[in-house]
Amino acid sequence: MAPSLRQLPQLSRLLPGTQLPRHTLVRSAFYVRNNINDKPNWLKVILTLGTTAGLWAFLLQQHKEDMLEYERRKGLE
Repeated sequence: MAPSLRQLPQLSRLLPGTQLPRHTLVRSAFYVRNNINDKPNWLKVILTLGTTAGLWAFLLQQHKEDMLEYERRKGLE
């Protein structure tokens, strides 16, 4: 169980060089905001899918060229 606020001064004496926090209330790092999936950014979606398709097409074409070069060099031996 976590130490209570009353025990903090006693705990700080046990650990030299430590200081108690000046304030005990801390703002939460979490806050409520709008759901970002309510309105997707279709331009980003289209650009992402288009870029992915373009890269795959380039990859497959490069693989085909590499295989043709491999077969050509294999036949020279």
